[in-house]
Amino acid sequence: MSNSSKQALSEYVARVMKEKHLSRRDVKLRSGGEITDSYVSGIINGSAKNLSIDKLKALARGLRVRQMELIRVAFGLSEGPQLPAQEDQSHNLVLLDITKKVVVSNDVAEIAQEVLRLSAADRAIVLRYIKKLSKGERKTHRKRKSG
Repeated sequence: MSNSSKQALSEYVARVMKEKHLSRRDVKLRSGGEITDSYVSGIINGSAKNLSIDKLKALARGLRVRQMELIRVAFGLSEGPQLPAQEDQSHNLVLLDITKKVVVSNDVAEIAQEVLRLSAADRAIVLRYIKKLSKGERKTHRKRKSG
């Protein structure tokens, strides 16, 4: 997470808490205890590390804000079209989780960079290859377990 994203998240959380007259303890309790008040404090002062999707979802519950709104702020994403709160947005969370893994893993990031340089037709070929490779890997694991 970049420093500008941390600062944006810090300012966002502090603003929402002030608007809703919430203490750090209130946010903790509203999250179902999934985040601590010291973790909320760490987010506000910018010292929190390892922000996970699960922690951000808990923070959103604690603040009573839309999960995707908070995640957009946390990852420095531009505002997309506003969707109704009840609409399932789990595919967006999966995409953000994948993005986080790409950032953390050098080899995955390198693979992604190379794939992005390819034409659409070549990317389709690579995708088919990866799917075949993955299916072959799963079959190999099944044979090892049963043998």
